[in-house]
Amino acid sequence: MVRVLHYIVVFISGAVLMALEIVGSRVLAPHFGSSIFVWGSLISVVMTALSIGYYWGGWLSARQPSYAKLLLLLLIPGVVIFLLPFVYPAINEWIAIMDLGIRLSPLVACSALFLLPGIFIGTISPYVIRLDATQLNTVGSTAGTLYAVSTCGSIVGTLLTAFYLIPLLGVSNIIHALGITLVCLSFVVVPLIRLNRVAVARAVATVSILVSWASLGWTPIAWAKTLMQKDTFYHRIRIEEDDEARYMYFDRTLQSAMTLKDPTGLRLIYSRYTSLGFTFRADAKKMLLIGLGGGSIPKKLNKEFPNMEIDAVELDPEVIKLAKDHFNVKESKQLRLHAQDGRLFLTRTQNQYDIIMLDAYFTDAMPFHLATKQFFELAQKKLTSNGIIVANLISAVTGPSGKIARSFARTLRQVYPQTYIFASRRPDNVSLDTIQNVIVIATRDKQRVDIKEIVKRASALDKGLFPDPVQDIAVAYFDRQLPEDVPILTDDYAPTDNLLNP
Repeated sequence: MVRVLHYIVVFISGAVLMALEIVGSRVLAPHFGSSIFVWGSLISVVMTALSIGYYWGGWLSARQPSYAKLLLLLLIPGVVIFLLPFVYPAINEWIAIMDLGIRLSPLVACSALFLLPGIFIGTISPYVIRLDATQLNTVGSTAGTLYAVSTCGSIVGTLLTAFYLIPLLGVSNIIHALGITLVCLSFVVVPLIRLNRVAVARAVATVSILVSWASLGWTPIAWAKTLMQKDTFYHRIRIEEDDEARYMYFDRTLQSAMTLKDPTGLRLIYSRYTSLGFTFRADAKKMLLIGLGGGSIPKKLNKEFPNMEIDAVELDPEVIKLAKDHFNVKESKQLRLHAQDGRLFLTRTQNQYDIIMLDAYFTDAMPFHLATKQFFELAQKKLTSNGIIVANLISAVTGPSGKIARSFARTLRQVYPQTYIFASRRPDNVSLDTIQNVIVIATRDKQRVDIKEIVKRASALDKGLFPDPVQDIAVAYFDRQLPEDVPILTDDYAPTDNLLNP
């Protein structure tokens, strides 16, 4: 029976640590994004914590090991983890304000939040091995078995959190539950403590009561204009509203906005530049939009081009639901919504499109598989003979912050003869070195279309589709040759995170 209890302890502690690592990505995302640097920081801090914990646990186990000490090794991280939701927003905000850089900021935040509890949890397996091993010749098999059980717990914790708990419970509730789980796990050890059992049990009960009171007395800070917040498999989505508009945020990035008095209007300036695709294909009959957000673009196009068919593909099914519930997006024969990865949809569809629009890129991350030469070759096969690509990037054009846009455009030119670049904030005298929405259009035409002709076509089409005044298009147009100081993106080599954050 004692051995079974040992298995339970290492299994659950392993599950808690990996669940904490997975949910940690959502703790950091609102302030530091969800880039590879965030995941690298999480993995590194957890591995560091385990290394220190393994060493410390082995050191402790050689000095009069007892179940009373094991209880403390479980109880302390349980209390620390339970208290994290009370402090992590302020800690993250403080580190974000300090702005230590795209790499160091998440690393410091991870260390501040997860290193200490990780170290304590790391001590559990070596400590239990010492308690479980009764003979020298069984130490190897005991260690192997307990580490295997702990690893199985880690697998279960990872899958359970990633597949079910995040969208079901939310970040704070999961972290509270993980802390309570470790506190309750300490009760399993109480019957094995021979000395001062009553005193230890009272201590555990007191801590548990205090934790419970804290849980009951705490209510999350709610912003008056926040309509809802939801954790999904892919994002922490927040919807806010002021007197004029409703907004959708993914983590820390504004994704969509809807004017309350004109739900089909294009409120965000970048969306008016994406309409430039119609100056090249005003006769478009079919369009594919990868990335839905709040659905502002397909709603407006549905209104102005009622005969055009639109397939809108969104990776996160919850985004589709929220777009319907909060942003007046209505599915119809002309607007079909698909919850699927954009590249996978493009691979499987038999349709041919006049326009493929990419609106699935973020400030701090780019789905690299939607930006490679192989992807654009696939897209070319799904376009009609004179079909075009329209992409919305968040990047500068020139300077270090423009590397991702230059790499994207250079990659496009490997497949499409002509590319056109528009910096959406340039008409406001914003520097081309500044990160902003950059619209890239790629066509198969052998001859370039003059910018005066593009403005003329936009003026003829304008129904609230283009910037006002429409002449801003000419100001936003980047007519210089881009330097080839960046790589061509391929499925084999696409360092998008480094290009986004040089």
